[in-house]
Amino acid sequence: MSPRHRRLAVVLVAWLLCGAGPARKGSAEEDASASDLFSGFSVAANATDVFAPETGFRVMGWNSWGSQAKLLELAPDGKEVKAGQMIARFEFPGRDAQRWINERIQKVEAEAAQSHIVNEQSVDSLLIEKRRKEYEARLAGINVEKERSLSKKQADLYRIVRKVADFEVDAVTQRIASTKTARDAENSFQDMSVKRAQANLARYQFYERRFTLNAPHAGVVRHAFNPNERRKTQKGDAIQSGQKVLAVAKDATLAAKFFVPEHRIGEVFLGAEVVVTTPASAEENKAVVKRIDFFPQELGFLMENPNLPNGREKAFSVQADFVGAPAGLSAGAELRVKVKAR
Repeated sequence: MSPRHRRLAVVLVAWLLCGAGPARKGSAEEDASASDLFSGFSVAANATDVFAPETGFRVMGWNSWGSQAKLLELAPDGKEVKAGQMIARFEFPGRDAQRWINERIQKVEAEAAQSHIVNEQSVDSLLIEKRRKEYEARLAGINVEKERSLSKKQADLYRIVRKVADFEVDAVTQRIASTKTARDAENSFQDMSVKRAQANLARYQFYERRFTLNAPHAGVVRHAFNPNERRKTQKGDAIQSGQKVLAVAKDATLAAKFFVPEHRIGEVFLGAEVVVTTPASAEENKAVVKRIDFFPQELGFLMENPNLPNGREKAFSVQADFVGAPAGLSAGAELRVKVKAR
């Protein structure tokens, strides 16, 4: 290497060292600052949570199962609702099953009606036969009463005819009784089949009603944080079964719900002051820790997002109540929380 090239190499190395030093220091400071923050979201402090329904159903051999449901309707955030009022509606995946169930009900009802007609006709025909046999027996009795004016042979013949006629009347009577018993049993079976088919329709309607969420009590609608989209839940989202969709708050009080890794829970205590910000704003809001869960759970479960890279990490759920009403903040907003030192 020539002297000129050596000098260029030395200058280049010195330049790289001078430029890299401050950059590494700044990056370390940013990483240290970011590691002090806990993730979470804002929630209504005094509210009842409402969750997405189970998406699967099974009706009369018709099965449908899935893990998500599309949110078709959602009451606006901040809307005042009454108890029982609809606040959200999901797409029901079993619409095709309703037509199939109705066709099945019509078929069973038609079979039951036809069976009732046939059974009644069988009984009616036996009743007609019984009346005919009774007329024959009565006629045979009249002939027997003429025995004094008849020969012994003819009188005996009339007595035999009368016994046969009485026997046939008794046989038809027994057949009518057994036919009525069979008719009642068949009608009961057909009626049960109709009720079973109609019960499947009621079962279908029960599943369908589950996809409509109603307010558990009067209050204000507060949208939940959607961890998959990292924003508030909104109409059109695909929601996992059991995922929190919204809450019905009794008042406008907000709280910060954040998650502390198991190995750092010693940094948080009841009454601790925390500083809350959002990813989009550096404005600080003060809050005080009011509740710490008794045991840790997987972060993916707490965040309702099993696809998190660190979803298997154990963390404690912590709730801190805001000191005063935070300006420009509503339920379902993503938060960053820093705990002040003791």
